[in-house]
Amino acid sequence: MRTSLAVAAASSLVLAVGFAPRVLGASTVDGGLGGYLLNATSKVRVSPFPASDQAGEVRVTLERARTPGHVSVRLESRGYACVLDAARSRSGDLEFSRPASCPVEVRRTDTRGRVDAQLRSGHGKVGDGWLTLDLRFDVSGTISTRVSGRTFTLFQAEFTVPDGWTPAVPIRGTVTSGGSGARQGALP
Repeated sequence: MRTSLAVAAASSLVLAVGFAPRVLGASTVDGGLGGYLLNATSKVRVSPFPASDQAGEVRVTLERARTPGHVSVRLESRGYACVLDAARSRSGDLEFSRPASCPVEVRRTDTRGRVDAQLRSGHGKVGDGWLTLDLRFDVSGTISTRVSGRTFTLFQAEFTVPDGWTPAVPIRGTVTSGGSGARQGALP
């Protein structure tokens, strides 16, 4: 069960990074720049854990990028964040730049490790007050979980296992996400 929670924690950023939102309020003047709060669902297929569908909120901020015709897309969820680059066409189509990677250092009370989310595909659209994104990531890394200490009796002898961490478990798989939400405000 804790190992499943480890994957859930590790996939929080991936949830933030990989999903499909639609957002209100963007004008043609600002090109949809600003903050959005989105509801997302991610299909998490990461072994050695059971496949799961996870839902959550993701904050997305679109800002001007250094490259003309591009936007910076910051995704935040459950304390994790990642910034990706996307080319934006005049019609508002977004095409995410690849290769792109979001490294995640997992530091929770019962979970720790490192997970890398490699963007495999990403596109979307911003316009008429809406933002849509569809993202797919390949995920790899290692996760450890905390083990509670316990005392047990075996053959009339008492043994104590101290608190500690499991060995790092390698993980590998994919996360595909989609969702929608309303624009929260424009950038100054």
